[in-house]
Amino acid sequence: MKIKYYEWVRHGIGEPLLKVQIFKKVEDGKVVAMYDIAYYVNKIIAIYENSTLDGPVVVEENDDINLASVLKLIKKYYDEANDDLIIRGERYLGEKLVELIALEESE
Repeated sequence: MKIKYYEWVRHGIGEPLLKVQIFKKVEDGKVVAMYDIAYYVNKIIAIYENSTLDGPVVVEENDDINLASVLKLIKKYYDEANDDLIIRGERYLGEKLVELIALEESE
C-alpha cells in the first residue's frame, strides 16, 4: 500500500477525526471513482462516489471504532495497481494508521 499524501490537521465542527480517501483510477490516470472512509467518535463510514457525480452512497458502516477497522476497509477497497491513497486528520490517529500500514507492508 503506497500513501500518496498525508496531512495532519485539526478537525472542524461536524468533520471526522480522520479521513482516508481512495481515488480509483484507470491506466491513463483519470479518476473514475472515490471511496471516502470517515472515522468519527462513534462510527466509521465508507462512502463511494463515481465520476458521474450522481451523489455519494454509504457502502459500509462500522461501530467497531479502531484503526484496525479502518485498515480493513482500506485493504478491501484499495487496489495497489492504480489507486491513490490519501490520509488527512488528527495527528494522533493518522500517525498510528501510517504505522499500521507500514506493519502490514512489512509482513
